[in-house]
Amino acid sequence: ATPWTNKSIIGFDNLGRTLDAVNANKLATRGVTVVVEGTPFLKIRQGLTTDMSSVLTRTPTVRQISDEVQRQTRSVLDRFIGIKFLPTVLGQIEGRIAQMFRQLVRAQIVAAYTGISVESDATDPTAATVRGAYRPIFPLLYILIEYTLRSSK
Repeated sequence: ATPWTNKSIIGFDNLGRTLDAVNANKLATRGVTVVVEGTPFLKIRQGLTTDMSSVLTRTPTVRQISDEVQRQTRSVLDRFIGIKFLPTVLGQIEGRIAQMFRQLVRAQIVAAYTGISVESDATDPTAATVRGAYRPIFPLLYILIEYTLRSSK
């Protein structure tokens, strides 16, 4: 969940092409991660994905968080596949998913989660459905500054 923006890239001497701020901004608005020369390392000016449609899709670390939540969910739920579907299983699944999200919050990968529920599928007695929502940890990418210029106190 560590943001890419403003991070150093080690192992390269220089860029083949240096962009001015205007062209770097044009590339960034099209979903290209922009790298600039820094001292002594290259630096990520803006880390972006090619899907610029929303804050949930344009930020690489948010996409990585989504992938990690999916990976951990599959890992947590794997132990339930192939067991007897007893009435207590739904509560056990819900408890394990809630525990997983608590760990993700402690690890500063997820900011919050809500509405975790597990239900038997209405049409398939061999399936259960897990529902919930979570908010990833977003990177701080901009600081807006507002000053007022005054002639007196």
